[in-house]
Amino acid sequence: LIHGGSQHNCGTWMDKMGESVKAGSKGVPGTPRDGAAVEIQGLLKSTLRFVNILRQKKLFKHDSVTKSDGSKIGFSEWERLLQNNFERCFYIPDDPSEDGKFEIISALVNRRGIYKDLFKSGKEYEDYQLRANFPIAMCVAPELFSKEKAKLAINVADQIIRGPVGMRTLDPSDWNYRPYYNNGEDSEDFATSKGRNYHQGPEWVWCFGSFIRAFLYFNNMSEIGKSPSTNVLQAINLRLRGHRRWIRESYWAGLTELTNKDGELCNDSSPTQAWSTSCLLDLYFDLWRSKAYNA
Repeated sequence: LIHGGSQHNCGTWMDKMGESVKAGSKGVPGTPRDGAAVEIQGLLKSTLRFVNILRQKKLFKHDSVTKSDGSKIGFSEWERLLQNNFERCFYIPDDPSEDGKFEIISALVNRRGIYKDLFKSGKEYEDYQLRANFPIAMCVAPELFSKEKAKLAINVADQIIRGPVGMRTLDPSDWNYRPYYNNGEDSEDFATSKGRNYHQGPEWVWCFGSFIRAFLYFNNMSEIGKSPSTNVLQAINLRLRGHRRWIRESYWAGLTELTNKDGELCNDSSPTQAWSTSCLLDLYFDLWRSKAYNA
């Protein structure tokens, strides 16, 4: 796994650094996400797969990388290691009796039937938080996920962190959950002052794209070229009602960056943002490839 960052910096797209002197949060990141972030591992697997395909076609001359201790690891071996150990490190089983099969500290588990957000972070409990990042890994490297575990995790996310337009960036049952983003607030609240809670509950729209694509794939598990079932298409359309309404009512005729709790307008959000739209366009590309839509 790729590990990186520290508790003192912003390591991924969840990149809000504390800024408030009054609250004592200046220089303390809201979501450091150090350790092995789940979506980074998906991107790693996708990259290794791509490189190994190129090597088979004799289009990439390198076959290994040198590790920090001077030893080498081949790209094929690295890909196998990741494939064979991903779920052992990241999955939290629905049944506690299965914890022994996985890298689990049972006392820290808050929600079951999900994939961890992190592995071996600086604060152990942060590993076990339910966030909207694991569907990103599902989209770029679905082969890392076994079907039944993935379906359960997607269904949990559907019930717990899916909002009308965006995905809640943190499980509402988490004690860090703060779903209202106000970047102009300068209070003594360590959690929210100067918008430190940017990714601690506000509902990000681009993440919805990854979620709904993973929902399509793992509820249908169709090969490219085979149409999804009518029930899956109906379920997807039902979950896109908020997006259609937002586009109709938006002055910009676009999708916002994020919303506050339950799709409420966030005045400190970009009113129309490219990745909010583009990640949903990826869904329609997937549907086009599966011949679900003729137009």
